[in-house]
Amino acid sequence: MSFDFSGDPFASGFWTPTRFEADLHDCEVEGEIPEGIDGTFYRAAIDRRYPPRHPLDIPYNADGAIDMFRIRGRRCDFRTRYVRTPRYVAERKARRALFGAYRNRSTNDLAADDLSMNTANTTPIVFGGNLLALKESSPPMRMDPHTLETFEEYDFGGRMTAESFTAHPKIDPQTGEMLAFSYEARGDLSDDLAIHFFKPDGTLERTVWVKAPVVSMMHDWAITEEHVVLPTTGMVTSRERLEAGQNHWAYDPSVPAYVGIMPRDGEAKDMRWFRGPPDRAMMVHTTNARTVGDKVILDAPCARGNFNPQFPNLDGGSFDFDARKNTIRRWTFDLVSSSDTWEEEILFEGVTPTSFTRMDDRFLTRDFRWSFNLLHDPGFAFENSRTRVPMQDNWNAWYRFDHHGGGIDRFSAGPTHELFEAQFVPRSASAPEGDGWLVGVANDYAELTSELVIADAHHLADGPVARVKLPFRLHMQVHGWWVPSDVLPFEFGRDYDYRGQDYGPAVRIP
Repeated sequence: MSFDFSGDPFASGFWTPTRFEADLHDCEVEGEIPEGIDGTFYRAAIDRRYPPRHPLDIPYNADGAIDMFRIRGRRCDFRTRYVRTPRYVAERKARRALFGAYRNRSTNDLAADDLSMNTANTTPIVFGGNLLALKESSPPMRMDPHTLETFEEYDFGGRMTAESFTAHPKIDPQTGEMLAFSYEARGDLSDDLAIHFFKPDGTLERTVWVKAPVVSMMHDWAITEEHVVLPTTGMVTSRERLEAGQNHWAYDPSVPAYVGIMPRDGEAKDMRWFRGPPDRAMMVHTTNARTVGDKVILDAPCARGNFNPQFPNLDGGSFDFDARKNTIRRWTFDLVSSSDTWEEEILFEGVTPTSFTRMDDRFLTRDFRWSFNLLHDPGFAFENSRTRVPMQDNWNAWYRFDHHGGGIDRFSAGPTHELFEAQFVPRSASAPEGDGWLVGVANDYAELTSELVIADAHHLADGPVARVKLPFRLHMQVHGWWVPSDVLPFEFGRDYDYRGQDYGPAVRIP
């Protein structure tokens, strides 16, 4: 039976699914990759193998793929692989889509009734020697960080009983521990949260179970040296929605904002829930948090309303594009106050970045100065006459925000380029905060190709110092992850395609 993607409004033009895997040895480089960049940049992407089965399906329900840029000695190699989730394997065998609306099992084909719905399409992280491809509604998919071979859906050696796992675990740079959480942790619609504590070797050491004040999307969180910080959102669900065949989430503008704070060495009884107005209930991603005396301080982008038109408003109202805009906010929680509210300060007044905030992760949990984000900047003109993709509100800029002094620096990859979330790479392990480079993918809509761009984080206005140019377009990224080679050493014995390993003497073929 033939098929095409013409009925999918999210799969056309540049974003038509690529449906391919590739290895590209010794990529073309324009400019010069800095010598100090030595490691691997991973990115999780969404790329459908088959047209969606359900008319209400959305891009976040597409198959996950992992892209890998390995950089050493000023050269770069590229590889991309689909994550072999149970869902991917079943649909490949059936040669058609088996899964329906986003996170709604009742809309699946009967052939997929008992299968995991894991797409593994949100965040790649490396921890304990494994590459984990993450989707917050499912356990991690464990992969080989060198070859991108998929091993298994991973429960950490049987230690994790939660049915889900966040797409945003946090690795404490001081201790090497990983902290993570699960929401709807005992299955769809459950109000159970599980907070996980991992040893540096990847062993799940402890899980604390707590109840959430509302069943909502909880995409990201924050940790300090002493506390965990868990914000809820106004994205809610219900049995009625799922039984009606709708996707999992809808936005309820009446739901309060809750933020749970618990000591890292605490138990469920130590969780304290603060409550704020609904216009604070859309913190999708966090930048960083720290504990200062009896206060916890959190910096993060936050929108006033529904952040994504792919999720409908529960009241049936039209999407408010102004309310989706983020402002960078500083929330201060007084742990000894009897009040359940918190103080809010708007940083960088009038600037509306995306929620894709990044920082120098060596300063996670502590006071920090710099963050990096994506924006649409009308000051960087588009050259639509040269592009083959309409460009109007595209993310055409990386910004560096100074959380101490209030300054802003800007980067453009070019007048025909759109950018994705950047990762920060320190100049050295001991370099001052923010001294290093930003790496991330840009799409060139004139050439219909993608490239890895590298910028000096202290000199963003100078533009790219290097471009790793691919001869094809890449799929849509969600999040990325940078791993230096001292954390993940190159293991050439496991994959000889990567530069640094001699191929040996030439062999004459008779």
